[in-house]
Amino acid sequence: MSKKLILHDLSPEDAENLLPKESEIYSLYPAKPPVRHCVGCFGCWLKTPGRCVINDRGSDFSALMLQHDEIIVISRFVFGGLSPDIKAVFDRSIGFILPFFRILNGEMHHVKRYQKSPDLCYILYGIDINDTEKETARKLIAANALNFGSENSQISFHTSPREIREVLA
Repeated sequence: MSKKLILHDLSPEDAENLLPKESEIYSLYPAKPPVRHCVGCFGCWLKTPGRCVINDRGSDFSALMLQHDEIIVISRFVFGGLSPDIKAVFDRSIGFILPFFRILNGEMHHVKRYQKSPDLCYILYGIDINDTEKETARKLIAANALNFGSENSQISFHTSPREIREVLA
């Protein structure tokens, strides 16, 4: 049975109406209340390998990633990328990878810390997302998947959170 972690920035009402309930299959991680932003101290690499040293609920997101087979990211689409609250959670999980680099497909990417990496599924929503913005998001998601060592990633675009129910079914 595949375990899925849903990281989302939905309102409490939308989350209640659209997301599956917590179960053996699904774990929910709302991006609000926001976690503190990464301060670039490298403590997750040097002091507490794999775990952020900032003491709030964001410090354990890397461990949650390791416990799940798939991360489903539901985010408002902002300037070709993720919402600030979702990005803060991912920034705080940089300890999931190592501080060393490797060249993949002619690009520099981090080395995996763990053998297992979850698949990534991004569900982005927003009004008037144009083709150029979609291409920017696809490149960002592909780079994130390479950095996290994810073998499978996918992305879909929607005009509102209400459309995501079909994707999750």
